[in-house]
Amino acid sequence: MTDPAHQRLDAPGGWTLWLTPDAPADAWRPLAPRLGDLLAAHGTLLCPPGRHRLDRIILSPDDLPGGGPHDLVVKTYGPVPAWRDAAARRLGIAGKAVRAFLNARRLQDAAVGTPAPLAALERRDPRTGRLLESRLVTAYEPGLTDFRAELERIYAEAPLCAPLMDLLEAVATAVRAFHDAGLVHRDLGNQNIPLRRDPGAPHGWRVLFLDLNRARACDPAPTDAQRGADLARLDLPSDFRRVFLAMYNRGYTPSKTLLRAEAKTRAAFARHTALRPYRHPIREARIRRAEAAARAAGTAPPRTRGRDLWIWDDRSSQPIPAYTSRDRHRYLSNANVTCALAGAFRRGLPLRREYHRLLAESFRTPVPFAGAIGVTLDPDPATWSPQFAELDGLRPPGAAPLPVLLRLHHHLGPDHWNWTLDRAGELRRAGHPITLALLQSRRAITDPGTWRTLVELAYSRASDWADAIEIGHAVNRCKWGLWDPREIETLLAPVRDILSAARPRAVTIGPACIDFEPHALLAFLHAIKKPLPFAALSHHLYVDRRGPPEAFQGRFDLVAKCALLRAAARVHGFPTDRIAITETNWPLLGTGPWSPVTSPYETLDPRRNDPSVTEENYAAYMARYLLLALASGHVTRVHWFRLAARGFGLVDDTDPAARRPRPAYHALRTLLANLSSATYDGTGIQTTPDGTRTLRFTRPSASPLTVRWTLDTPPTYTQE
Repeated sequence: MTDPAHQRLDAPGGWTLWLTPDAPADAWRPLAPRLGDLLAAHGTLLCPPGRHRLDRIILSPDDLPGGGPHDLVVKTYGPVPAWRDAAARRLGIAGKAVRAFLNARRLQDAAVGTPAPLAALERRDPRTGRLLESRLVTAYEPGLTDFRAELERIYAEAPLCAPLMDLLEAVATAVRAFHDAGLVHRDLGNQNIPLRRDPGAPHGWRVLFLDLNRARACDPAPTDAQRGADLARLDLPSDFRRVFLAMYNRGYTPSKTLLRAEAKTRAAFARHTALRPYRHPIREARIRRAEAAARAAGTAPPRTRGRDLWIWDDRSSQPIPAYTSRDRHRYLSNANVTCALAGAFRRGLPLRREYHRLLAESFRTPVPFAGAIGVTLDPDPATWSPQFAELDGLRPPGAAPLPVLLRLHHHLGPDHWNWTLDRAGELRRAGHPITLALLQSRRAITDPGTWRTLVELAYSRASDWADAIEIGHAVNRCKWGLWDPREIETLLAPVRDILSAARPRAVTIGPACIDFEPHALLAFLHAIKKPLPFAALSHHLYVDRRGPPEAFQGRFDLVAKCALLRAAARVHGFPTDRIAITETNWPLLGTGPWSPVTSPYETLDPRRNDPSVTEENYAAYMARYLLLALASGHVTRVHWFRLAARGFGLVDDTDPAARRPRPAYHALRTLLANLSSATYDGTGIQTTPDGTRTLRFTRPSASPLTVRWTLDTPPTYTQE
């Protein structure tokens, strides 16, 4: 691609002008020597002056006759050292203003966003050719923010995934178009990507590019190595950067060449940045003093980094990881290891003994299924009515209402808390046993007063009628806000105060680790101060997302995992040793970022080792999970997560006007119709040579029931 057409002409006072083809040359010639005086008299600084100066000026028609914009931005470049200017002249390199002007014209020609370039003005010494003054004039763009400011705003004020993904995709798409225009920016920092909200633009943002004087042409387009090096200065947490690069590459993971160049250049830039205080000690000291003064005055812009970066994804109903595993380990505390080792050392042998004893007792005790199966509802006002109807549709005629779990999200604030507690009270008055799960965010740790407010509200309003209140949620996943097992005491402090001052009817359960990680559970139980505030151990027991509930993770299938968790509760002195499973499900195929395994962004690459399942397998696995977990005798109740969700629910709520019960919804209704009042008879699980598993149940007003399934089939229910 060649440089777009432009006018080049001389003006009085040794000035040379580069103008757009339609610019009125006769108006710009007399303006060039006067522009400096006009800026001094009428210009408004847009940012504190440094090496360069940025002014806004509104020119009258007398100063700039003709059509076109009169609201202008003028960037006055600082003087260039003589040796560098001489070298540039020998090599035929234009000045900064000219380079920025021509690159902006090139972007304009390719329909890539940048403030409209109007003119580049240079004045050189007529004897030596030394560059004396250099200015770039562009149209003023009102209402601009920038990529850095918007990221910081989302991190600090509105930590939600959807607007973050829209912002990343808008910028990634624009940067791709920038490179496809045949340019590399060479200073592509977040601050050099201005933005404006525009509902009509892709992803709601119009993206522009500034500071184009360093940009270089790469005809016909940059190589992958050049693209990767140019992307390296973007400041993003590592997992957000992974997503950004996939968005940049139109949905696919970029080539290894691009990724290697990006990583290598980013590491070099990090070293360069770290050495800046030594290269520019006076300037850096001045900057540090100014930043300290701004923080002291409360005027410093928000800056959220490290452990405190926490983003919630409404689509998958979970926080998203900000860091890849390598970077995540940099922020993890050593206490994750020391507490796990200490817990294993103190409790390992008794835990092993209890585990083998309890495993041998599996399926040997009669277990009533009444009230043992519950579901989680989404406390969303927009979908509450259909959820309530779907919940009622699961209930067999004449059976008691199903147990319900409701989440109170710390990050959503008091209005959400009170609305959810109102709905919980209504459900309880309708006969549903209620469990409340209090979900922490990172701010619950950094600002514990807000967490205390939630805990006190939940206990004051619900402790007289709720069955249980769960404290701690997936605490062994740092994306949920806890980076150190000892931080759980911050969550428990207000609970201890309440329990010491009153005896609420609702029992406190927790700490709700997720997946099967005994070492993490031991670490948290070791870190919790004694006496334990929990009446029972709750757990989010997923089947490691590797297939059916009968599948093994090492030596442990679902029943063995339940036995080990119950053994942990017993050896740690929980008043009730049988565990509560407060969350489990399977991710569903083809549900994109609404699935917890593909959130927050699904690339178009072929998926390997995808743990997602079909709707039919989901239904079969769910029924078998409930039968195995409850009949084993180690679990008091299982709450299925959740009733309605596009990526993992019993009901597909993709179309709000046509919600679709999935096969799992019908499978659960069938299971409840047969077993909601039944009791597993404790005669053991029978397995035939062909792999058929059998459980037998008694019923108070009907004949006994036999449930059979194989690893390839859902359960069938047969009256004897």
